[in-house]
Amino acid sequence: EMKAGRARKSGGRAEGAAAAASDSPASRAAAKEETREALVRAAMQAFAEEGLDAPSLDAICARAGLTRGAFYVHFASRDDLIVAVMARASVWMMDVLIQSGDAALDLRNTVRAFAGAVAGGAYPRSGRVRLHHVLDACARSPSIRAGRVAVLSEARTRLAAAARRGQKAGTVRRDVEAGALAEVLLSLVLGVEVILALDFPFDVRAGAEAILRAFAGQRGAAAPE
Repeated sequence: EMKAGRARKSGGRAEGAAAAASDSPASRAAAKEETREALVRAAMQAFAEEGLDAPSLDAICARAGLTRGAFYVHFASRDDLIVAVMARASVWMMDVLIQSGDAALDLRNTVRAFAGAVAGGAYPRSGRVRLHHVLDACARSPSIRAGRVAVLSEARTRLAAAARRGQKAGTVRRDVEAGALAEVLLSLVLGVEVILALDFPFDVRAGAEAILRAFAGQRGAAAPE
């Protein structure tokens, strides 16, 4: 009986420790992030299937297995949720363009990989929000437009930083301003999305090689001191 009592006390202490750990600030923050992530994923699926305006907030919350109250913990409005979905799509776009945020931009690998993804149907990825829905939302809502502009600005900043690293590594021409190159690459991506939305025939690989002839540096070239 004494052993059993000690075991019960030990088990009680373990359960208490587990409960305390699950109620720690870190675990609460993780749970909050999981809830937000579930809402964004559910919204992306609903928006891809029905457009940005058709799905109700109740339907999105139900898809995520959450209540409307949980929604308002994370988002002030439907427009805020749309901006979060756009931001997620931008992350995927950047993952296509830059394999690692810490790596220098190897322009040849980057542009050819992007062209291959487009030619192979991997970009834009399935389940995305349609371009015309995004543009319609930007036209009607200043907050969504501002969010979209912020997302694109962040993408431009990341591309410019990668381009500068590429210039130091000799994979990007040094006589081209990194910010200008970032805007060219961003325009390339957005232009491809428009062309695909219109089903306009084009040779993406040929276009990629034209970009490389204009901007790629010489492999192995050392950066000037």
